[in-house]
Amino acid sequence: MNEVSVANINKYAKMLFDKKYLQSGYVALREGDGILITTSDADYSNIQEKDIVFVNDKNIESFEGNFQAAAVILFCVIRQDKKVNAAAIVDSDSILQFSSKRRTLRPILDDMAQVCGVTVKCASKNVAAEIVPCIAGQRNSVFMPDAGAVVTGRTLDEVYTATLVLDKATNAEILAEPKGGTQGMKGINAFLEHVVYKLKYSKKNQDQHREAEQAQGDGAEQEKPEEKKEERQSAIVTDEEKAIAQSIKDAGVRMLDEKLVQGTWGNIAVKLDDKFMLATPSGLDYEMLKPEQIAKVDMETLEWTGTDKATSEKGIHAALLKGNPDVGATVHTHPFYGCILAAMGNALPVPEQYRDILGNEIPCAAAALPGTKKLVKNVLAVIGDAPACFLAHHGVITRGKDLENALDICRALENACKAFLTE
Repeated sequence: MNEVSVANINKYAKMLFDKKYLQSGYVALREGDGILITTSDADYSNIQEKDIVFVNDKNIESFEGNFQAAAVILFCVIRQDKKVNAAAIVDSDSILQFSSKRRTLRPILDDMAQVCGVTVKCASKNVAAEIVPCIAGQRNSVFMPDAGAVVTGRTLDEVYTATLVLDKATNAEILAEPKGGTQGMKGINAFLEHVVYKLKYSKKNQDQHREAEQAQGDGAEQEKPEEKKEERQSAIVTDEEKAIAQSIKDAGVRMLDEKLVQGTWGNIAVKLDDKFMLATPSGLDYEMLKPEQIAKVDMETLEWTGTDKATSEKGIHAALLKGNPDVGATVHTHPFYGCILAAMGNALPVPEQYRDILGNEIPCAAAALPGTKKLVKNVLAVIGDAPACFLAHHGVITRGKDLENALDICRALENACKAFLTE
């Protein structure tokens, strides 16, 4: 059995288990003409080779019970698409609760549309013949009635991120219902976001993880390597720029640790002077991001220099930073509770204990595709003097006198959203 495959399954099974996304489910990875799948009695906190079984169409009938049913489902969903190399049956509390409703989950958040697909259907029965058709057609997740969901991806990292996003979206539906419920995205926007994500946005991040997840084995489909790009020079040159770039990198990792972002989502910008800002590049994992990859952006023209393309949300950051001496940093996040408010599409009446830092109300900008001038216009139309703004179906943008202040506002807003939804 491939040692790298075992290590990969161990890593992501533990991550899913630790976050309570994997309680009695399974994790699988493409291997040659079959799959590697965790056993029914596997210890998710420390998967060993003995906890993994190789399954293909020659031996699949030799297994019995729930394990055979799970193996057939995961074998079929991985083999039905040559770009799918990993899958899992996940069963967090919110995913289980929503799967019991036996209905389709509408696209309510951009990240859900990007990663999970245009909708997440619910199969009529927990068998491969019903599940595989539900996962086709710009989708990579499907609910299993009263049993959680099947999530697929190009890598286990993508499966993990999709599970996290699906858990957030199902929680949003459940927690927002007593407060008026969520609003669905336009179908065409959900479709466009999913296609762009698959073709472009996540490619750099998946390429970063692919080397660490060489789990396909002999005979597996391999993606063609990218053509060598023109080598660019880092824009981070002076000691001041290096210090700011390091602080941005560190802040990104903290945002991941504090669950303010998932995967490669979210972005950060810090004003360098009256003309330039430093901003995170597009589509790179914060843990793998190197400070020298931070982009330098002209806040007026939005032209950038550096080794990697600046975030697609540079327009919002520049609009909030330029010409405002009281704002030195902006942070765009996808926090758990904040995204539920963004999915609801309404302003937040700030609970009293958070008004000193947040003010009386946090507005919500009307929906627009990420990275567009329309989204910038929508934010500027409503933010006023507020320290933050919800982006409908998308997330949160905060601004502060410096990066630490902007992060403090992120944390306070997330706590305020939680209080509003749960107290």
